[in-house]
Amino acid sequence: MDWFNITGEFHKRTFKHDGKLESLPEEWQRELAALWRVEADVNNGAYLQFIANWGRDSYRYASQVLKTIGASRMARIIDQCQAFVEEHLDPEGLKFEQLRALLPEEVVDRVYDLSYEFMDYPDDIAELGLRHYGPFIGR
Repeated sequence: MDWFNITGEFHKRTFKHDGKLESLPEEWQRELAALWRVEADVNNGAYLQFIANWGRDSYRYASQVLKTIGASRMARIIDQCQAFVEEHLDPEGLKFEQLRALLPEEVVDRVYDLSYEFMDYPDDIAELGLRHYGPFIGR
């Protein structure tokens, strides 16, 4: 099973509903979609891209799920990123360029440093995720 494709499938199912996680009928499906979002966006444009594209709801799901599956280091990284951002502004509804412009440079730099730590995959999300969600995915 390809983890990224599995999680991406649930993310795609939200497209007809403006990307809303609550459009997915099962909690575990929302969790998988949030995992795809955090992985894809942090790897593509760092944490600021993730929070700008998907908002606090996806952050909450991603943080909770990373902790649930045992990816505590990656959960800590996104929790720190979110805390740095929220220390200076409410990111909800802001676009990526707005976040970069409104946040102090040292905060942006720190969030990027943490994003690179995330990209190093200190936890094996695919292995941990498949172990936890395997019984749900096989339905």
